[in-house]
Amino acid sequence: MQPPFSIRVKFDLLKVGHCQHAECAALRGGSRRAIDFPALVGLIEHPHRGLMLYDTGYSRHFWDATRRVPECLYRLITPVQLPPEQELLAQLEERKISPGDIDTIFISHFHADHVAGLRDFPQARFIATQAERRFVEKKGRLGRLRRAYLRDLLPADLDARLTAAENTPQLSLPQSLHPFTKCHDLLGDTSMLGIDLPGHAASQLGLAFAVENEAAPIFLVGDACWKIEGLQQNRPPSRLAYALFHDGKSYDETFAHLRTLHLSSQAPTLIPSHCSTTWAQRGGTRHIHRD
Repeated sequence: MQPPFSIRVKFDLLKVGHCQHAECAALRGGSRRAIDFPALVGLIEHPHRGLMLYDTGYSRHFWDATRRVPECLYRLITPVQLPPEQELLAQLEERKISPGDIDTIFISHFHADHVAGLRDFPQARFIATQAERRFVEKKGRLGRLRRAYLRDLLPADLDARLTAAENTPQLSLPQSLHPFTKCHDLLGDTSMLGIDLPGHAASQLGLAFAVENEAAPIFLVGDACWKIEGLQQNRPPSRLAYALFHDGKSYDETFAHLRTLHLSSQAPTLIPSHCSTTWAQRGGTRHIHRD
């Protein structure tokens, strides 16, 4: 078995729409001014497995899934902006990538702003943790809405194409990723390490991997942190935001682990899924393009 990070991949960060919330929602003690929450998507090119995505961000399917009561409350409370040029399919087309070229989609969790584009990739296989979806599927429409879970966004054959991260081999993580100690070997070649990040949702899948020409690994952390400044300044989200989390105690433990890792001397590059600062620093690069 190869050691973790011995296989390096290409990686681009894409912005696929955004919504707005008050700054204090993301950073405790922040102002009430509205700030952008970009929906960030990872585009990955593996040397042997081809093209992959981490989440899909928003898509036009979001408006179809929220046109009725009570789901329409979602778009009223958090208005979404998705300019045509930011649609995921449009950005992939610019790179000469078709939907059929995407081999695998890693799903951080099943909130609508992370899975709205799944139906646009009818041939891709999915990898996700299962606890959150199993929990929310037992809820009624209002309960699912409260968890930002919209069934209409999910492909009809999702289960047939889904691999549970929990069923992949478990590995010990290298010291450089401690205090996280265990991971899922998602592809079986130790290149894509799935790390459990519970709290925001009942289960959430972080993804760590090595990138060509970068010394530090990338660690995509989903919604375990909303802004990188939160980790730098030890400012988790507001207490009001915790009402929407699955478990506040687990969230705090995950957040504390991420902060310890972020401040360590061997820290990977942590990328929260809604961080405008990270987007300003890393967005717009193009390492992946099909001729």
